[in-house]
Amino acid sequence: MTRKCLSVMFAILALILALSCTAQAAPVGRFLKIEGQVDLLKGGKLPARAARVTEPVEIKDVIRTKSRSRAQVLFVDDTILTLAPETRVTVADYFYDGPKGLRRVLLQVFRGLAHTVVKQVLKLQEPDFLMQTQNAVIGVRGTEWYALNLPNRTNVYNISGLLELTSSNRLFPGRLLLPALKYCEARRDQALGPVRDLTPAILTMLRTMMYTGPSEPPPDISGVEGLRPDVEPFKIPEVVTPPYAPTLSPHHERTKSYP
Repeated sequence: MTRKCLSVMFAILALILALSCTAQAAPVGRFLKIEGQVDLLKGGKLPARAARVTEPVEIKDVIRTKSRSRAQVLFVDDTILTLAPETRVTVADYFYDGPKGLRRVLLQVFRGLAHTVVKQVLKLQEPDFLMQTQNAVIGVRGTEWYALNLPNRTNVYNISGLLELTSSNRLFPGRLLLPALKYCEARRDQALGPVRDLTPAILTMLRTMMYTGPSEPPPDISGVEGLRPDVEPFKIPEVVTPPYAPTLSPHHERTKSYP
């Protein structure tokens, strides 16, 4: 093989690698709102730095909310992820091609409480949007839900749509379908279930925890005092104007504390 041919091959290889790196680093979302102290680890690597409103979110980024801090991310498919205080999430994978109807998403929740709204349904049979914890994998079919990840269990609360749960423990195979206004508990040492009703008291607890952060829910929350029914998660925009743009209008500002 001549030296000229080798040079051409190396040039082509370098171009392919460069395009691959560029595609890998393309933003898949952006911060809509931030309250308090929210850390961002680019590519999952230290050092962590303060996240900023309108800042792009990329694959492998890690988002950490501190005490009394929250964050909201808008992804390229109009999915909105809101993180309560003391929550850690990794964007493990995020691919979306709207014209072709293709999506491949994996979000990993290591701790805390996440509220997610997936607006676009692309596949009804096999979920193309997954959320993973150490206890379960949540397959999404166009829905809204809360995922509460505690040290020994994961609670999944489905507000609308349909969720498909599988255990992270191979000793408990099979799938559990979680319809709207139901919730389920997942533990690594137990089979999934049972499926229970999502009551107004539980919804009040979840909305409160979006401000206070995760904690062990009491066995019977119906009689719990001190919950704040006025507390709501970040407001979900009713309309997201396509196409996705990496910047926001100037009126989106960072707030330093809760009202």
